[in-house]
Amino acid sequence: MRIGIVAGELSGDQLGGTLVAKLKEKYPHAIIEGIGGPKMEASGFKSLYPMDALSLIGFLEIVSRGWYILNIRSKIINYFKQNKPDIFIGIDAPDFNLSVERKLRVAGVKTIHYVSPKIWVWREYRIKKIRKATDKILAILPFEVDYYKKKHNFEAIFVGHPLAKSIPVNIDRSRYRKELGLEVEDTTLPILSILPGSRSNEVSRLLPLFLEALQKLVDSGYKFEALMPLAKPSLQPIFDQYKKQIQKLNIKVFSAKSHEILKASDYSLLASGTATLEAMLCKLPMVVGYKVSALSAFLGRLLIGNHSFWAFPNILHKSEIIKELIQEDCTVDNLYQELKKLFDDKQRNDYIIHEFMNIHKNMIVDTDQKIVDILDSIIGQGS
Repeated sequence: MRIGIVAGELSGDQLGGTLVAKLKEKYPHAIIEGIGGPKMEASGFKSLYPMDALSLIGFLEIVSRGWYILNIRSKIINYFKQNKPDIFIGIDAPDFNLSVERKLRVAGVKTIHYVSPKIWVWREYRIKKIRKATDKILAILPFEVDYYKKKHNFEAIFVGHPLAKSIPVNIDRSRYRKELGLEVEDTTLPILSILPGSRSNEVSRLLPLFLEALQKLVDSGYKFEALMPLAKPSLQPIFDQYKKQIQKLNIKVFSAKSHEILKASDYSLLASGTATLEAMLCKLPMVVGYKVSALSAFLGRLLIGNHSFWAFPNILHKSEIIKELIQEDCTVDNLYQELKKLFDDKQRNDYIIHEFMNIHKNMIVDTDQKIVDILDSIIGQGS
């Protein structure tokens, strides 16, 4: 048994890590290989190329290193043509994976795409690529099933999100605070988690803004315990640039530990992305910020136009339940004003927590087992 998987960034590695572990339970002698990160490798996955090579954001960043990505894509396609897997799973990274899936499908490899491209946000024409790449989308958001069926007559299967099952509906925050070595039992200080992203470009843009907003908060008399994960070692040089500000704010920095930090927190200040989903499942009132390069923003608006929401909590709630500060709106003062609301408006926070609780309950599925069952059915059809 051979299973090919490509995950393009940390969020994909997180999804792939638990899936590989479940696949190993079902097929203990299977060769599971492709491109993945540390969580997948820890579960028995063989990564043929570094996952970081695919972790780029923005049009400008992709163009500047596109040749390198194309070279890796060509090599991984050729590898799987020569070492045909029983099934290939592309986890997210649609710009990379859909092309890989299409080429492998033509070569006779069964393919499936895990995590729908956000065609309901932009570039809806990609449904044509999806049809050529795979027969099924494994959707992690409930509304995507109806979207694909009604809009495109295409099969999407809701498999839930692994985080919805792995994160308790009611979190014992004291447990995770103890795990992190925090001495907060004797204080009433709220805990604020700070997640400026997992990719160098976004961290470089967001971290200084976040730190300045937090300094204004402290200067205004607000008191809190601040925790921040270093998502991966390659981000250390960026953190080092702001070492003085981090120390002045008494922010405790942990290597990785983002999951524990979110579970230990009361509120969160974070980059838009998958982390907003996890923060929602941890029932955290939050402020979301995001910035890309000016050129990337300009080109993005040409292609996307205006869109209501970007953060997962707002998309799932179908309203702006938490504040998103995107591009020009992501300023120090705007971040500061929204952070104050986190600390001042208990009634609003209680409402947010209640709504997050309801969303969480509706998303709980045994994701990895469901995917393994689907894959087993697909593989069995060709036996």
